[in-house]
Amino acid sequence: MLLLASNAQASTVNIIPSTVTVTKGSEAKYYLLTQEKDNFSENISISGLPEGTTWSLHCTGTRGDNCKNGYGSDDLPIFTLNVNIPSSAKIGSYDIKIQSNLKNSTFQSFKLQVVAPIQFTHPGVLLNTKMLKNIKNTLIERDPIRYKAFLAAKNSKYGNLHYQPHPHSSVNSDNDTGVDYREDAIAAYTQALLWGITEDSHYADNAIAIMNAWAQALNSNLQGANKFNLAAWSGDVWPRAAEIIRYTYLKANGVSIWSSSDIDNFSQMLKKYTVDFINNQYFTSGNYGGNLLSSQAAAFINIGIFNNDTGTFLNGLDRLRKMLPAYIYMKKDGVIPMPPYFWRNSFISSTSLLSSGGYWRGQNFNSPSIGEGGLSQETCRDIGHVLWGLSALANGMESARIQGYNLSKEETLGTLNALRLKYASEYNTNFYNDASAIQPDSANNPCGKKVDLGSSVGKGEVILNELTNRSQLALPNTELFIQSSRPTGASYFMIWETLTHYQNP
Repeated sequence: MLLLASNAQASTVNIIPSTVTVTKGSEAKYYLLTQEKDNFSENISISGLPEGTTWSLHCTGTRGDNCKNGYGSDDLPIFTLNVNIPSSAKIGSYDIKIQSNLKNSTFQSFKLQVVAPIQFTHPGVLLNTKMLKNIKNTLIERDPIRYKAFLAAKNSKYGNLHYQPHPHSSVNSDNDTGVDYREDAIAAYTQALLWGITEDSHYADNAIAIMNAWAQALNSNLQGANKFNLAAWSGDVWPRAAEIIRYTYLKANGVSIWSSSDIDNFSQMLKKYTVDFINNQYFTSGNYGGNLLSSQAAAFINIGIFNNDTGTFLNGLDRLRKMLPAYIYMKKDGVIPMPPYFWRNSFISSTSLLSSGGYWRGQNFNSPSIGEGGLSQETCRDIGHVLWGLSALANGMESARIQGYNLSKEETLGTLNALRLKYASEYNTNFYNDASAIQPDSANNPCGKKVDLGSSVGKGEVILNELTNRSQLALPNTELFIQSSRPTGASYFMIWETLTHYQNP
């Protein structure tokens, strides 16, 4: 287990996220983790906030909300900063600074963005008009990689012109109803994609039939052991299909062929059985894999766009920004990685975070293989789940980018988000490329046991396209891994990624 730094050493107080984006009259929440058990909660000042803003700092764990209890031996020195923005605040970006009388601590700067309700770009969930056009153009030119990917989607069961939906009034993740919910979401997106590529209206009508069937049938919250997983996975996918159909399948007058009443019903299904369901009922203190939290972020971003719901979209942005350092560790983060944002007080301890049974699974942060960083919270679970987590983060960031929020160009704890993703993808795909690295005695192994490769249809096309094609970063391990897997298939929320994101500007 990692030990907290000595009080004699200088300490940086880590603050996440580096940016919070909110509307007027709402609350921004930041998490502060110190490397020492010092009480900087007394005699601190905060500058740079909008006029009229109020704030409060709260302790977590056994210290209690008022910070008056003493530290327990296992407590993590983590605080929450709640910032209440008045309805009178001016729209703009604010640079926030904290000052304290605590001599040993330095505070990272952070930002608050106050925005007006967002005017969303449509279509704008994972793909926009330019990207859809690029897919069509490269297929016309018979790009061999994309054409093979197109045939894989077209000839799959999800692309069948006679595909029939399988709606249910209730869904349980532990039986076939859960499979049907997930598979029909994939089929709706596949059919919508094929409509967008071929302009064959049969595909568009099929996508509408699938979405309408579920919106009309489903009338209860999801159930089962993986109910929140299922809500997040499908919540990422359903809006992709709906967005393409709503904004590209049009009458001559530019009005959507998909009726407004059916669109409203589907919108309400997404809000009620994904957004409200997760917001109101999901709360865990356990060591859930970060891939699930990342999927929830992507689902909220995508649903927010389709529903033209600024609050849900910004909620997703906030979740994603907070998950990046809680899922991908960089050396710059310090000796203690950031905890996930969803923990109850009883779990905010060094044991829960760092032990072999804890959130970070007792992984060796000092393994020479880590270099500057890239270790995932799930590396020592299995690499397949890491690819799930990275794919979910990439999906959410891609939709956010289309809406003008380029998270890959933001920094988290002093590291550019694009570099954090690069190191994570490179570090973890190398276990697939180098068979010796997975062995327990390998210097590249941080787990103390053989690394489990697991399995995943997601290979990283969305990340690779963002980082190499747009950001001009080199990802040799990722590229080697993906080249052996193209074209990628369809499973859960990782769907036809070679078709949609292979060299797509």
